[in-house]
Amino acid sequence: MEQIKGCINRTEAGTLLKDKRSGSFLVRLSEKVWGYALSYKDDSRVKHFLIDATGVNYQFFGTDQISHTSLGELVKYHKERPITFTGQEILTDSCGQSTSPPDYQELM
Repeated sequence: MEQIKGCINRTEAGTLLKDKRSGSFLVRLSEKVWGYALSYKDDSRVKHFLIDATGVNYQFFGTDQISHTSLGELVKYHKERPITFTGQEILTDSCGQSTSPPDYQELM
């Protein structure tokens, strides 16, 4: 999945996204939970959302979140619908892997 940036923390994600346009995002491994985090650039700041991947489905942590069968399906869904009920977090531009080799070896 090209949206996954790999082993970076929220500060590094913020740095990568700070000069991007609103709607830009990346998925990274979470430092806090077993799963992923989605970092999202809005008009004024970078927001970070935890993704629960402990079961067979993927969903954002929180109440009344919709479950998806894959991480890719979660991202696809939120390209058309906001992440939060009160927000405008529509995913538009993926800022995933660069042309440098991925850092997945750190996971092994």
